[in-house]
Amino acid sequence: MELIVTAHTACIALLALYAIHQAFLLALCLLRRHRPQLALPSPDTAGHLPHVTVQIPLFNEPHRVERVIEAAARLHYPREKLHIQVLDDSTDATTLIAERAVQHWRAQGLDITLLHRPHRSGYKAGALAHGLAQTSSELVAIFDADFMPLPDFLLKVLVEHGAFRDPRVGFVQTRWAFLNRDASALTRAQALILDAHFHIEQPARSRGGLLMNFNGAGGIWRRTCITAAGGWQCDTLTEDLDLSYRAQLAGWRGVYLDDVIAPNDLPLDVWSYKQQQARWARGTLQTLRKLLSAIWRAPLSPIQRWAALMHLSGYFVHPLIWLTALTTPLVVIDWWLRGTASPSWANLVSLLTLAPLATMFAAHRAQRLPLRHFLRDLPAALLLGIGVSFSNTLALARGLLITGRSGDFVRTPKGPPTSYRTQPDWTVWAELLMALYATLGLAVILQMGVWAATLPLALYALGFGSVGLGQIARRLEELQ
Repeated sequence: MELIVTAHTACIALLALYAIHQAFLLALCLLRRHRPQLALPSPDTAGHLPHVTVQIPLFNEPHRVERVIEAAARLHYPREKLHIQVLDDSTDATTLIAERAVQHWRAQGLDITLLHRPHRSGYKAGALAHGLAQTSSELVAIFDADFMPLPDFLLKVLVEHGAFRDPRVGFVQTRWAFLNRDASALTRAQALILDAHFHIEQPARSRGGLLMNFNGAGGIWRRTCITAAGGWQCDTLTEDLDLSYRAQLAGWRGVYLDDVIAPNDLPLDVWSYKQQQARWARGTLQTLRKLLSAIWRAPLSPIQRWAALMHLSGYFVHPLIWLTALTTPLVVIDWWLRGTASPSWANLVSLLTLAPLATMFAAHRAQRLPLRHFLRDLPAALLLGIGVSFSNTLALARGLLITGRSGDFVRTPKGPPTSYRTQPDWTVWAELLMALYATLGLAVILQMGVWAATLPLALYALGFGSVGLGQIARRLEELQ
């Protein structure tokens, strides 16, 4: 029992450490609200604008391909300096749809090319590298299939902000906005979680001189930066995070523009969200393992190094949440049998976990959204974060134990409900078992009258239960 108590205590302490990091980013963002001027404004004309290649990596996206190609084709930019590459690795009807769209826009005078690979070698990183080898543009913008860039995107980044006038800037990331934010309680919960990243964490890292990440799409790279940093590499499942860190460790700067948006879609069902999170978790750990020694040797300040390590290890909160869910009933029962209350320090440390809630609230208010919407969406966001902790723990274990290969890049379905067939695996039953375990623990603790532990146990039961049942419900819908 002492071992369980020790593990429980360690989990709480480590969660508090990550909460301190979250509070640090929140404070940094609030203290540096105004983005510094990137460069002096200049009267840019079409003659001074750089050539830009827009890359659209695709894999089996028949319901999104026409929309993203049309959005890229309608970008306001001199036609002689705008080039579009549709990087297609598809094995379904997507390729034929893409071919028709490319032919249509080429007939309108646009420089647009379809590059189809008969294999997925290197997955998205391989597709981006393949396209890069076939263009000489100075800048490369990237939009995934579920994105819908606004017509003024390039002009806002390159002219209004002059983001690349500083030759040290290697990449620019813009803020994601969500086209289907209000589709369901699930999409609203996801948006609330991601808002904390795009409204608080990214501005804090960019303005505070910390290492930041490229988010995979909705941004622009300087070609020479990609090459100097070693190019797109496929030994992790988060090629975007990997390259952006390698670039900054090589001396390049990353810039975040929170007033330029890149609209895109969120996953519509729980299983798709779990797939996405598991890929991000595994890839982030792979990146940490790959770059840890380089970060340690780099000429970074102690704050920069600490923030980078906390950033790349951020998904470790999920095994900590899962282990806390496992140990809480046992620890509370042990305290009750011994006739002791929970240590006061544990209650104090637990208060630090309010930092993520404060961050989500600050991100919500930054958009001037009603308070009632935050109160409506917060419970679902908390339950979602708890519910995927088991599958993310497995993903981290695979990233830690399996070396020599990155693993399969599983594309996240974001299309209409009838577009994809989801196949939940055995983790659904593990999540339901966790929900049952937490429910039984809650019943026992209620009988004991230990009211302080009821809220976390109720959250664990509802979190694992809602994620597990949500996947089963979606599967039953598809079978009808």
